[in-house]
Amino acid sequence: MDKNKVTEMLKKYRSYKFAVSNGIAPYNPYDEIGMPKGGGYGSRIPTLGGSGSTWQSEQDFKLYSRAVAAIEGAVSDVLDDDQATVIRRKYMDRNKRTLAQIAAERNVDPSTVTRWHKEALRHLADALVFVEVPDILILDEVLKTA
Repeated sequence: MDKNKVTEMLKKYRSYKFAVSNGIAPYNPYDEIGMPKGGGYGSRIPTLGGSGSTWQSEQDFKLYSRAVAAIEGAVSDVLDDDQATVIRRKYMDRNKRTLAQIAAERNVDPSTVTRWHKEALRHLADALVFVEVPDILILDEVLKTA
């Protein structure tokens, strides 16, 4: 995977995480008392014919879950502490920071944080080479326009 795809995945991380935790669920063909549901929509918007795609909802859930697990695993297990801190603060935290802000917080030269960031992206590109970049609406971009 190239660095641009890694950056794309990292920018979408919070959206994947939200979808898995709140906005999308694996399709369950049974209701709360164990009876089969009739014509469920899953978490996809219904199509023109009036029914949604529960199969596609299940596929989305699996893809997003894999993306979240891969990103979190790679950041925790592949990167050193400085690199992981930069990636978490720049892409994964709720209140994202710029590289300059991270440098100020860590009391290090901005060029050092830039180096950590570049090294982290290179390592993540190697670690995430077999991970698909699922398409999803980026929540942070939606919130900026709201």
